[in-house]
Amino acid sequence: MGLTLRLRKTTRDGRRKAPQPRAARRSPRETIELRALQDLRTVVGSARLYDSRIKRSTGLSGSQLWALAEVARTAGLTVSALAGRLALHQTTASNLVNALVERRLLKRVRDRRDQRIVHLFATAEGARLLTRSPHPYSGLLVDALQRIAARDLDRLARGLNTLREAMRRATPAATGELLFGD
Repeated sequence: MGLTLRLRKTTRDGRRKAPQPRAARRSPRETIELRALQDLRTVVGSARLYDSRIKRSTGLSGSQLWALAEVARTAGLTVSALAGRLALHQTTASNLVNALVERRLLKRVRDRRDQRIVHLFATAEGARLLTRSPHPYSGLLVDALQRIAARDLDRLARGLNTLREAMRRATPAATGELLFGD
């Protein structure tokens, strides 16, 4: 039978050292990676939670509420102008508008001079819904981005672009599907 010796790590005064937590044994890079991952999860989770609260309280998605608020703030917007304000593709903005028109929260009015141009206006029902809706209408993420100092926002944008590009480079090996829009 072999004898197994267990060495106990002790402090100078003979007390047993507490075992080092696993996180403390990570490399500095791993620690930063995990902190960034947790921060991204917190941001995405918080935005989703806020959007679900918006949906429960208004019956609209967060994007629909933001679109409604933008049209109410600037009556007469076109779909393309709205798409620009929401940083969406025009087709996506058009789908948001269609849903809001269907619910009678927005109305479309053709331009008098050029019938091809359609202007958007909030209805009285849409305006009432906004007065009962929680702020910020744009959602937590957009609101937070608007509050960040310009130099920090620039640094964040550059960092997110670096992350997006790293993910894009890994994508072809993943599924072959288009995972990122431009």
